[in-house]
Amino acid sequence: MPKASRSYRALPTITIDLLEKLGRDIAVARKRRHLSMRDMAARMMVNLKTVQRLEKGDPTVGIGIVAGALWILGLDRRLGDLVAPESDTTGLQEDIKNLPRDFRKAKKRADKYDF
Repeated sequence: MPKASRSYRALPTITIDLLEKLGRDIAVARKRRHLSMRDMAARMMVNLKTVQRLEKGDPTVGIGIVAGALWILGLDRRLGDLVAPESDTTGLQEDIKNLPRDFRKAKKRADKYDF
């Protein structure tokens, strides 16, 4: 197992829990498809220990490995939507806060008389 850097040790507990859940969910999906860990590793072109670490939720497993596993399982399409700008409510709120004041006032006035 790779030596954990300080950044991995600093992960919040909730994030560690979510990584472990992701690993468990990948294991369930693999089993539902009747794939052994060895078959999964062979398809991913990684060793068995990597699949074991992935399914344990080890934060040192690279995102490329996670993406490969999701592709093998047919679950990779959702990966591109994880942080899509249109679903980033905090980012959208920041964009609105940073609009020029004149624009926000003009928008309110225009809405007031919109029929």
